[in-house]
Amino acid sequence: MSDDLISAMTQEVKEEVINNYLYERRLIEEQITYVKELADHAAQLQEMLFKRFARMYDLLLKPEFINEFVFLLGLKEIPFNDRIADDLEYHKDVLFIKVRGLTDRSKFKKLLLEAYIRLCNWNNKYLEAYRNLIEECKAVNHNLKKFEDNHDLLTILNFLKGMDHEAITKKHFMGDNFAPEEIASIEQTMRFKPVSIKQFNLIPAPSLPELTDVRNQIASLANSVYDQCSNNIKTLIR
Repeated sequence: MSDDLISAMTQEVKEEVINNYLYERRLIEEQITYVKELADHAAQLQEMLFKRFARMYDLLLKPEFINEFVFLLGLKEIPFNDRIADDLEYHKDVLFIKVRGLTDRSKFKKLLLEAYIRLCNWNNKYLEAYRNLIEECKAVNHNLKKFEDNHDLLTILNFLKGMDHEAITKKHFMGDNFAPEEIASIEQTMRFKPVSIKQFNLIPAPSLPELTDVRNQIASLANSVYDQCSNNIKTLIR
């Protein structure tokens, strides 16, 4: 077998390896893009969840009642505590809750219970999105590790650097992400960083008890709030 034929076959094998590498790389990039989309969705749900917590805090009126509410939920700290005093615009996206009752006390009790139901509904949506994002991060990192184990990046880079720019462009090796003139500085950018849910600045999804498990405690809390703040409550149940 002639040296030219061997050289041609070797080149063909190398090109196939690179094509496989770039194809699988694009799949990883698509997965990372999908994870970012899931994170954006979770962030939107987190914002809606914040507004439902903010409504509960407004209804409870005083810090001691907020602390009692958080305690009966079994939470170690107040969710969104850093935003309570700073963000008063949440009302714009929160529907007004209409309640009926014979007395203001009974109306307020129904109001607090209904607000908790809506809080739980949004929390369940956020919890599902948060857990889904965690699983997708794990899946991407697993595929990323497998991808890097299957490809010798140093060999691929050396092969690309040995080709002239015209050949790289003609073969479409680098796709849209890497221009030929970038080959010299590409080593750092070609390595993926693992994805982590921490990079998206989301709060850990709280686990809230069902209303049936805390109905009596919330009703009792409503009575305590009404006993101390009945004048303020009249504006909440108008």
